[in-house]
Amino acid sequence: MTDRAIFNRRYTSFTADSTEVFLVNGAGVTTTPVTTLSFTAGENLDQGDVVYVSGTYVLAASAASGVAETNWSAIGITSEAASASASVNVILDDIAVIGSGNILFDSALTPGQYYYLGREAGKLTSFSAPSGVTASGGYAVLAPIGLALSASELSVEIAPITILYD
Repeated sequence: MTDRAIFNRRYTSFTADSTEVFLVNGAGVTTTPVTTLSFTAGENLDQGDVVYVSGTYVLAASAASGVAETNWSAIGITSEAASASASVNVILDDIAVIGSGNILFDSALTPGQYYYLGREAGKLTSFSAPSGVTASGGYAVLAPIGLALSASELSVEIAPITILYD
């Protein structure tokens, strides 16, 4: 069988003792996983906004209590600003540039810190920020978005959400 890419991971065919196995992220990959996709903006979006998909549009995601549950399902971060109905690239699994306007109660990312979907639409927050994720702080879910690599770069690593309360 040939090398393949599935679930955004690369696999390389390898035969050991006449049994074919696939090695994760091996060399010789023939297909490259998609890390960025183009969508239609359902509203005006800033570069660095965390977004979710609704129908055929992407909209700013929010972890706030009282919003529709679909708002919690972040898929990525916009790589550019876009007006409503315009095309916008969304980073699904790569490095995203994050400006100070995309972080709640902070002016830069803290390298090595995990960031989560904020209660304000499209924004990120650290767990320890003044607006950090708590069950009593207006949050409905804990939605991991990624790991800060520098003061302005986030490795997008969308993970499953944890519902804090209904």
